[in-house]
Amino acid sequence: MNYSTLNTSTKWKKIFCLIMLFFYFSNISVPLGVPAIDTIRDILNILLVIVMLPDIANEAKKLGGNKKSLLLIPLGVVMVIGLQGILWDNIIMGIIRSAIGITADNANTINVTEMIKSSPIFMGFMACIYGPVLEELLYRYTAFGMLYEKNSFLAYIVPSLLFAFQHVAEAGIWGGDTAQLINMPSYIIAGLIFAFLYTRSKNICVPIGAHILTNSFGLLMMLK
Repeated sequence: MNYSTLNTSTKWKKIFCLIMLFFYFSNISVPLGVPAIDTIRDILNILLVIVMLPDIANEAKKLGGNKKSLLLIPLGVVMVIGLQGILWDNIIMGIIRSAIGITADNANTINVTEMIKSSPIFMGFMACIYGPVLEELLYRYTAFGMLYEKNSFLAYIVPSLLFAFQHVAEAGIWGGDTAQLINMPSYIIAGLIFAFLYTRSKNICVPIGAHILTNSFGLLMMLK
């Protein structure tokens, strides 16, 4: 399968996405703590989403007439909740934590929950809509898509590892709580599922939709 079958965007947009993937991930991996740089990154991230909205809209139109691809969205949500949320996070991680004596909860989940409680409308939008759209554009649309034409195995593994590291880096690396790294497999599972949905549907709106619904469900559970 060629990259063009997954990504119908123009060349300059693909390049923009690639640059933003590097900027986005490198800023998380090596946080400089410079407000000006953070502001520039945030502005560029918003600009990226705005620039890609026509492409997303075109993909959404294609998706509207494809019932099989539409059904992949709820299937993906069930897969993420079942494999990541129930099987890994609740069962397997419970066994692992008991075996090695780690009791710390997922710091990323805790931080997001606290931010949403303090600003429910804004942070709810960021966590359930803006975040999923941006991450799918960067990790699936760009990283996965560009690697898939070269090596499908690396396409699944590398973006999922980057996606997972992004969610644990702040607390696990820069916060000094290395126990948080044990949560990486949870995000890797989600990344693999979203990549699978993209491959099966050839439409970026499918992993975006599944990601939005999954995060929304998680938000409801966190605030329950």
